[in-house]
Amino acid sequence: MPSWVLVAYGIGLVGVLWFAFDCGRIPSLVWFWSGYSRAGWWTTVLVGFVAFGVPAFVVAAAWRFSRARKGLYHEVDDLRRGDAQRRARIERSTRSIA
Repeated sequence: MPSWVLVAYGIGLVGVLWFAFDCGRIPSLVWFWSGYSRAGWWTTVLVGFVAFGVPAFVVAAAWRFSRARKGLYHEVDDLRRGDAQRRARIERSTRSIA
């Protein structure tokens, strides 16, 4: 097997792993309510990997700069901020009980 094929798949593997790590940080709840398709992005990355690897890296780079990613991470931030506010509100309400 030519060495350039191994290099191409190596670059593609870097893209797949980075995408998996970055995509995994977004909860399923956010994906569901956002209207974006996690399966669609994954399918595109995996097809890119099968097609000599480098396209998977290109798709991962496109994901990095996409509006979808920015919107999803914005929703994640809102969700986390809401959780912190909810915990603080519960703590304040239970303080008077003890």
